[in-house]
Amino acid sequence: MAEAGIDGVVESLNEAQREAVLTGASHNLVLAGAGTGKTTTIVARIRHLLKQGVPPERILAITFTRRAAAEIRSRVAGDLAGASSQVAAMTFHGWAMREVRGAPDVFGYDGWSVIDQDDQQQVMRGVLGRGKRVEGLKATQILDVLSFAHNTRRTLAQAIRVKLPEMSVDPKAIGEAVRAFELRKAERRYLTYDDILKVFAARLADPEVAAWVGSHYEEILVDEMQDTNPLQWQIIDPLVPHTRFYCVGDDAQSIYGFRGADFASIHSFAERVPGARVLKLEDNYRSTQEILDLSNWLLEESPLGYDKKLRAVRGKGAKPELHSFETPADEAGFIAAELLRARADELPWATHLVLVRSNYSGRAIEARLVENDIPYVFFGGVKLLESAHVRDVLSALRVIANPDDEVAWMRLLTLVPRVGDVTAARAFDAFLAARDGGASASSARAEALKGMPAWLAAGLDAIEDAAQRVDDAVGRAAAMLQPTLAHKYRNENWEARARDLVHVERLAATRANILEFLEEYILSPIFTSEMEPESQQDHVIVSTVHSAKGLERDWAFAAGVSPGSFPSARALGDTDDIEEERRVLYVALTRARDRLVVTRTMTHTPVGAWVGSISQQVSAAQGFVEEAYFLNALPERLVEEIPHTLPRPSRPAPPPELSGPGEIDLGVDLGDLE
Repeated sequence: MAEAGIDGVVESLNEAQREAVLTGASHNLVLAGAGTGKTTTIVARIRHLLKQGVPPERILAITFTRRAAAEIRSRVAGDLAGASSQVAAMTFHGWAMREVRGAPDVFGYDGWSVIDQDDQQQVMRGVLGRGKRVEGLKATQILDVLSFAHNTRRTLAQAIRVKLPEMSVDPKAIGEAVRAFELRKAERRYLTYDDILKVFAARLADPEVAAWVGSHYEEILVDEMQDTNPLQWQIIDPLVPHTRFYCVGDDAQSIYGFRGADFASIHSFAERVPGARVLKLEDNYRSTQEILDLSNWLLEESPLGYDKKLRAVRGKGAKPELHSFETPADEAGFIAAELLRARADELPWATHLVLVRSNYSGRAIEARLVENDIPYVFFGGVKLLESAHVRDVLSALRVIANPDDEVAWMRLLTLVPRVGDVTAARAFDAFLAARDGGASASSARAEALKGMPAWLAAGLDAIEDAAQRVDDAVGRAAAMLQPTLAHKYRNENWEARARDLVHVERLAATRANILEFLEEYILSPIFTSEMEPESQQDHVIVSTVHSAKGLERDWAFAAGVSPGSFPSARALGDTDDIEEERRVLYVALTRARDRLVVTRTMTHTPVGAWVGSISQQVSAAQGFVEEAYFLNALPERLVEEIPHTLPRPSRPAPPPELSGPGEIDLGVDLGDLE
């Protein structure tokens, strides 16, 4: 590797970052604390490899979101635009899909289509409605257990015990439903997110396939390594002998255990990957030292021993604030008032980030923002391709790309006026019968659409003609359905929805075929908020903590940091779950640059909802929850504590002469019914 004086890309890095960029080890794990320049280091490593003569197509960056991949590609460009434009950055699922689609002879599943979570739920609901009902469980719950089994490489029985420990369910009934779901997927040539990884991993178990795939890359960089799960490790392990891995992560930000992420794997990296070197980044460029002192203290309280102490390059600032309220409504009112006060001081709305525990827990805050006309975006929010009107249009493309796609057929046909589920199902059955009789997909489609409006068959034929020009196909589908959709969404802001369809057409312009287009934005979704022009992006960001990694703002409000929420009452009794809860709070505390405001309610906590309504249970659980509360032992020196709770005046005792009788007749006078 080049020395710093030769390689200009490292000149602006600190010593630890420079060492991480120039490392010559065959495999590397960089433990990068919050705000320590993780992305900067990854980008510098890629640019360094390019300067060393590594061909850009032999470098692969794996991220956990499309947004992170786009940021890496953008920042790599710099003065290396020509070469860096060929550096691939994508999610694990995107990578697996690229390999599978690129070599159908090796991986199979040519022409199968990827279905998102909504479509999976529809398929599972169909299974449950056809006699495979599971008492007490919804389709979403069964799919959650199934996904957990796949990602943790557990049996379904083991996953049921982990995910549904307190529910009285019939495991065999779940198994039967899952088997029927899998059969339905195979019949309709569907792949789920997890299936894509499983296909890739299964073929990599063949040493010759692993050697062939590994030979494509000089180095694979993996971001957010702490969030990898056993299924993803099943992809990494067989490639280790055939390429270099450069992994970056933070053990203190591992917060996806509920999805199967394996927190322990980052600690065993050096043992698991022969020849690996572990490096650390601890100089924080984001926050002031006072904010980091609170975050460092939280980790020091853990029995796990994170051996992490972040140092603020920016130096000192204001102490974090800890505000206590009577009710969530009071808490929400305070946050809204602070935002309005800052606006009066001419601070942009985009100065602020409000972090909540869940979408549900953020509703009181959202209500106050709406009441006060404070512009905000719920980070993540609606995925563009999951919006109802976009899914309507894409259903027409899907029946062309995968003629067996029953979900797409049903959605498309029921858009036709006066066509309901029964008529649509008959048309699809006619299509299948024609296919079984040897008809081509287009001939079977014509047979199935007899009796339907002529515009539908003509429109699908036109889309099929444009299948290799995906933006044209999207435009034809939108034009075919425009009158129907304009009527359907006439009272639901149709003008804005129509603009979304223009965005979809633009996104499709560079894709080679319909399946490639659908898969890219299903596996790495784009959100409607990302389509806004920059002039409309001055708004407060509201986000769940789990969606907030990578976010930072000058002011951050960590809301609802109350007993019963940190740790969650449901985590009590499980050390691993409690420690993941600690890491969730750590992520929240490390989002602020200048001002960190922690808010909590001290008299209204989730404990009652958790244990039920029996007063003795609530009282006992309340004590247990308060004892486990992360901020119980918080040193006064670390925060500016500001209570907003008022002491309740005691009621005056009645004088003795007002003492009432020992018993009152509570019976009703029956009158003449006696």
